[in-house]
Amino acid sequence: MSASPRRGAYRFLIAILLAFCIGTVFGYITSITVPKDTASTVASWLKALGDIFVRLIRIIIPPLILFTIAAATSSIASARRLGRILAVILFLYIITSILTAFWGVLGGVLFQPGIGVGLQPPKGYQPPTPPSGPDLLLSFFMPDFVNLLTVSGSMTMIIFAIILGVAVVFMGEPGRKIASMLSLLSTLMVKFVSVIMYYAPIAVFSYAGWLMISYGPAMLGAYAKFLGVQYGFTLFHFIVIYSIIVMLGGLNPIVYFKAQLTPFLIAFTTRSSAVTLPFNMEAARKMGVSDEVFNITLPIGATVNMDVTALYQALSALFISQLFGINLTSTQLGMVVMAALIGSVATAAIPGGGTIMLAYVLSVIGLPLEGVGIMMVIDPLADTIRTAVNVSDDNACTILITKLTGYRLNPKTGS
Repeated sequence: MSASPRRGAYRFLIAILLAFCIGTVFGYITSITVPKDTASTVASWLKALGDIFVRLIRIIIPPLILFTIAAATSSIASARRLGRILAVILFLYIITSILTAFWGVLGGVLFQPGIGVGLQPPKGYQPPTPPSGPDLLLSFFMPDFVNLLTVSGSMTMIIFAIILGVAVVFMGEPGRKIASMLSLLSTLMVKFVSVIMYYAPIAVFSYAGWLMISYGPAMLGAYAKFLGVQYGFTLFHFIVIYSIIVMLGGLNPIVYFKAQLTPFLIAFTTRSSAVTLPFNMEAARKMGVSDEVFNITLPIGATVNMDVTALYQALSALFISQLFGINLTSTQLGMVVMAALIGSVATAAIPGGGTIMLAYVLSVIGLPLEGVGIMMVIDPLADTIRTAVNVSDDNACTILITKLTGYRLNPKTGS
């Protein structure tokens, strides 16, 4: 892998961090030196500039879900001759993602990082009411096609995309051309998101300035508490849960952590599962995994296995509800777990992809989508650790999949 993608990632990370710092300082200076009415006007303009990013995200969510999931489904189903491997892959990836989403909810409930800030919900916002069981089921199937093109119809779009992918497979040989086209369109959507992300530094600057003018240092404390909870639960999952998974797969965890160090650091700095994929494959080879296994598990994992993203999205949903003073019921907390699971699967393997798909999670729970912009402010700091642990999970699960599917590990000692 050339250094070019990494240099670009470094520049983007630096731009985001600078935007955050400059926006925070600008907002603080404005709040203490400018008359209150003028500061309020400045804050409203800054928020508008940040809201542009949120609206662009709302535009891209439906087609992003359609093409990425349809492409992934057709790709996975086309390998059905290896059905046993795929069944184990999906089972492990789903279990680990549900577990991490639970960690996110637990962290939000126990530590309440967003309590005490007191953000005002958008005008006209109505707190969500718990749906009945039948209503919850039917909400997954919006009755009109036009609803597929809205963020609130994302769940139906996911179902539509999965059925589309399966239908492509059932077409046989003619379907391969369509599968190839879906893959190309999926790549196009990722590039589309990359174009939108050029605006991200402006959005981060604007939201950081707006938050400092409107809410002052209290918001910085809430951010710090959020990151502390996220990093704590993420590292616990990485060290403890992955050690257990690797041991169940018959490998010494020390061998795993040693081999995983390089892809971990690359993912931490580039914030991209896709960029890290070849390095993750080399780590799997060092741990003695057969090419026949990791050539399937790791590309699929880089696409759909974003378990720590589920933790981040679940914790973010609770954080945002606490910032706006919105109480969630136990039913809604359960919906947070499931929405985070689905949202993490639909997350593109690019920097900031987890925050972009947070819009889907918030829409399912009925929380203000302005929360996406709020989380963008600290996304670089939150994204580094979740990407690094996401790619590490791909290899941890690959070790266990190797054993469960009858393959043998042959670690390369001294590598």
